[in-house]
Amino acid sequence: MIAKKLGFDEMTNARLPFIALTLLGFILIAAISWRANAVDEAPDASPVPVPILRVQMQDHLEISSTWPGTISARRQSHLGFERSGLIKRVYVDTGDFVKKGDRLASLNTNAQRADLAAAKAISAQSQAALNISAATAKRQQSLANSGHISSQRLEEFLANQASADAALGAANAQANAISARLSLSHIFAPYDGTITARHMDEGTIAGPGAAVLELVESEHLELKIGLPVKIASSLTPGDLVQVVIGQGVTQAKLRRSTNVVNPVTQTVDTIFDFTGKGAKPVSGQSARIQLQDQLLQRGFLVPISALREGNRGLWSLYTLLPQKNDQAYILSPVPVEIIHAGERDVFVRGPIKNGSMVLRAAGQNTSVGMRVRPMNGTNNE
Repeated sequence: MIAKKLGFDEMTNARLPFIALTLLGFILIAAISWRANAVDEAPDASPVPVPILRVQMQDHLEISSTWPGTISARRQSHLGFERSGLIKRVYVDTGDFVKKGDRLASLNTNAQRADLAAAKAISAQSQAALNISAATAKRQQSLANSGHISSQRLEEFLANQASADAALGAANAQANAISARLSLSHIFAPYDGTITARHMDEGTIAGPGAAVLELVESEHLELKIGLPVKIASSLTPGDLVQVVIGQGVTQAKLRRSTNVVNPVTQTVDTIFDFTGKGAKPVSGQSARIQLQDQLLQRGFLVPISALREGNRGLWSLYTLLPQKNDQAYILSPVPVEIIHAGERDVFVRGPIKNGSMVLRAAGQNTSVGMRVRPMNGTNNE
């Protein structure tokens, strides 16, 4: 009896782990089944609020384009002497404003003045000889009229007078030539302007044509801009444009267009004159003009943030498609073509109806088929 009882107890102890494992398995199966039923019975997730905008179709687009250019003086000269010589005096310095006709620099003219004095002395001598010859010829003319001298003798006196007259003319011409050379010893301002550079100082021997000073016409500035052929041909002389410079905004008027395409830039050079209204430009300054153009194509504007890159380099927008018997919408991609790109917006066209809702910002947290709803406060107009 005791042996049988011990055998039963050992058997019972051996089965206890198996029974425990079986019970644990039933518990796990029941928990998984309950979790699956709970998931199946859970309602769909709430739609995500997203910013949207409504498509507004338009038949054309007003485009504001900006074109850069450089302001320069209408006239800019490198001033030098027409003859060589020692520079005696430079009367101006960099930054000085000068008037037309002002003396700017001079050469040493001692030798030329001595030559001029000698030439004037020769002229005076020739004038005296002419006076004597003229008086003698006049007296001989009276004697010839009375028959006291022959006509041949009279012709000799008249020839002497003509020779003296020619000698006087040559002497005067020589004096004038030296005087002209003296005038080449000075540099005079050819127009009103500002001295922008001084290359030589007193004591320098200047060669003919060597630049001593640089003069810029500061009162008459112009703006040169290269424009596309289409835009340049649409402008006519006298058209006014707004010019943006560092100091603000000013106004310029089209003077002319070259009507020739630059082979390097493929643009047409246009020249504008400033009207004096607005900010004052400075020579050498960069500037931009603003022009208005009209793009005659049907499409609509969307912010750049609304675009999402599609397949093969195409672009798409996310439209909101309504669900049946639900207040939510489904995101659906629609391919679009970019007609014109601005700094913040793009003008596109595609198979989208007027008034449709599109996603304003297609970020990483949005995807195709996502359930969404228009965000409160979004501009839906």
